[in-house]
Amino acid sequence: MVIQNNSVVSIHYHLTDDSGNQLDSSGERGPLKYIHGTKNIISGLEKALTGKSVGDKFKVSIPPEDGYGVI
Repeated sequence: MVIQNNSVVSIHYHLTDDSGNQLDSSGERGPLKYIHGTKNIISGLEKALTGKSVGDKFKVSIPPEDGYGVI
């Protein structure tokens, strides 16, 4: 399956800061599930996931304007 709009997506993730310190992780909670293309996650992550397939592993850096905004 390729991730596209209106796909139900389930991902494991590790969120780190610029220094590599872990801030959050799906870890023991289990994967994050959402419907792709409906703005349920930050736009930068949604863009990075578009076109990925089951089993793909990758790292992505998301600038503030594609995340929660500039502070």
